[in-house]
Amino acid sequence: MTAISMSSLIASTRVIPCLRARDLQQTVGEMTRIAAHASSLDHDEVWLAVTTRGESSSFLFGRGVMVPHAIVAGIREPVGVFARLVPGLDLNAADGMPVDLALLILSGEGDEAALLRALACAARRLRDRDVAARLRSADSAQAIHVVLTSDVWRESYGDASRQSIADNDLAIV
Repeated sequence: MTAISMSSLIASTRVIPCLRARDLQQTVGEMTRIAAHASSLDHDEVWLAVTTRGESSSFLFGRGVMVPHAIVAGIREPVGVFARLVPGLDLNAADGMPVDLALLILSGEGDEAALLRALACAARRLRDRDVAARLRSADSAQAIHVVLTSDVWRESYGDASRQSIADNDLAIV
């Protein structure tokens, strides 16, 4: 079983610091376009896999976070695309909060366990209130990537709730 961490899911080139989308379809469309390009896959196939999955599974995690996900043929290892939505989208979340943080996760066909490990890794990272606050206030794609993939920023901001990088790497086996 391969370990999955946020740094293995998200490359800095797959961070959208300010996605202006009018609805869920436009949001997923832009994120799947980037994922398809990064994985050398057909965008229509990736988009269809995600939207089909969305019909039977909720992407909403609460606290303004959604994690659209799907299994797609042709992907060897899980791939992620992160977007900060400006303005947030009202997607009728149970907590009433508009969604402004989105992480698309794609995993390869025949490896449902990898998708589940990637989702668990993402949920652990994004439910951290300090992480979410920093993602919302970061001023660039690079800054967002650092917040998503490491805890170096905690040291530079003197965060009282700081944990060691080893404790918070979020590798799920």
